[in-house]
Amino acid sequence: MADPRETVLAGLTTSSKYRHLAPAALERTTDWALARHRKPGDALKAAKRKLHQGFGAYLDPGALEAVHRLLDTADDTSNLGDLAARILALHRSSAERMPLMDALYTALWAEIGAPERLLDVAAGLNPFALHAMHLPPGCTYTALEIDSRLVEAANRFLVLANQPGKAIWTDVISDPGNHDADVALVLKTLPCLEQEQSGAALDLLKALSDVPNIVVSYPVRSLGGREKGMRETYLDQITTLSAQISRTLTVLPVEGELVTVLRHAAL
Repeated sequence: MADPRETVLAGLTTSSKYRHLAPAALERTTDWALARHRKPGDALKAAKRKLHQGFGAYLDPGALEAVHRLLDTADDTSNLGDLAARILALHRSSAERMPLMDALYTALWAEIGAPERLLDVAAGLNPFALHAMHLPPGCTYTALEIDSRLVEAANRFLVLANQPGKAIWTDVISDPGNHDADVALVLKTLPCLEQEQSGAALDLLKALSDVPNIVVSYPVRSLGGREKGMRETYLDQITTLSAQISRTLTVLPVEGELVTVLRHAAL
């Protein structure tokens, strides 16, 4: 008799939609589903639903293919700004942030100073926003991402942009790693992690304990465009989280997104 765990895991690793996710994420989701469903078929359906809620709803396979097609057209660096804008428009979260990117990073570096080592957690297509970040020369940029196709795309772009750094394929819930950084970006990420696993938001922030500045943002509108009190709800959440990890909380005056900075409390 086939092992239920192997059956469900095989169903995910052969799925065209989810086989590109980090193995640790598929294993974690398999275990979650089997703890709730005895039959492998039911567990596989539950696992796919959970992965869709956390990842599939935000970037479809067609968009990922378009990213690589656009990168294939980049035969020089003269059109990188236009190329990046077209790619950012393919991702819901990145597209929402595009009108306010310059204001976001201007306000951010004015508050904490431009970084020398920047860590982008669950980066998505944010590596393609490098032009708006205005990073100082020599700054090292490291992106963590669960989808291998996004990792490949990000690394291709970093080479084109002559940006020191790399994108790493990982599941930040299972293994956030230990990365040397003075600023960590955690943009519109914590709600998705919490949906995947209760307590994951706090665990991630604890794992970033050596990073002096953690920038956490939240959406203020649903995918359908409704506000529904999201800003207030998420402000309450990050206030609680910052207290739990003994960090001070600063809210930046950025429109369209709740942007906060978490810093170590003064002793």
